[in-house]
Amino acid sequence: MAQDDPYLLRMHYVELEGDVESWINFELEYNKKLAKLAVDDGKWDGWQMWQSQNNYNQFIFFHHFKNPSQFEKFPGWEILNDINAKRIGLKKPESPNVNWKGSKPMELFQLTSFQLSGTQSEYFIINEYSTSNLMIFVKNNQLWGEMMVKPKLEQNPGMNFAAGIKLLSDNTDEINYNGISFDGFSSLTALIENQAYSEEWNNPNGELQAFIKAANQAKLSNFADDKKSSVWKVIGSTWD
Repeated sequence: MAQDDPYLLRMHYVELEGDVESWINFELEYNKKLAKLAVDDGKWDGWQMWQSQNNYNQFIFFHHFKNPSQFEKFPGWEILNDINAKRIGLKKPESPNVNWKGSKPMELFQLTSFQLSGTQSEYFIINEYSTSNLMIFVKNNQLWGEMMVKPKLEQNPGMNFAAGIKLLSDNTDEINYNGISFDGFSSLTALIENQAYSEEWNNPNGELQAFIKAANQAKLSNFADDKKSSVWKVIGSTWD
């Protein structure tokens, strides 16, 4: 997915209370199909819906844009209107009985590095970073992708990696998490096995030590000041 124009990712976090399962079905059976129509119409590049694995009533929507021009021209939620539903013979189901317990302002990121296996991931770890040097952050994640992810892709379908920097947000959190990365896995088992401690980490000739050495030599080690991580399951996307 390397390209000259910035590839943009908009994140929208929501928290619900009520009949969450019915709401999920509504999103997948109705809004997802309209989101796919918007992809076909060139309105955006993709749509995804993820569910938190710590709090099952929390979700993140991802809106993909090929470039800033597509983002600027995006018509907003009119893509979900009845006219578009009629175009594909879609009947709107009964609205689910849920309340919006909370949400966060939408955040816009530029994705600056990718390593993709060609197979969609089922689970992701989202790593949010606070960094005082975006250039070092970008270069560190590009190096991580090249050394720690790319060599494994062929043997691990469903493994994917991306990282980026925040461009727009109304976030008023005390810590500004202005960098992000996504570690994708084919299953929850694969995710846990990847995160579990291994003696291989200490192997002086192993991949991790090689990465640490390369990052130190390139002066890329101090790429972040704070970090928080969370685990998410992919519920649906326009790439399904």
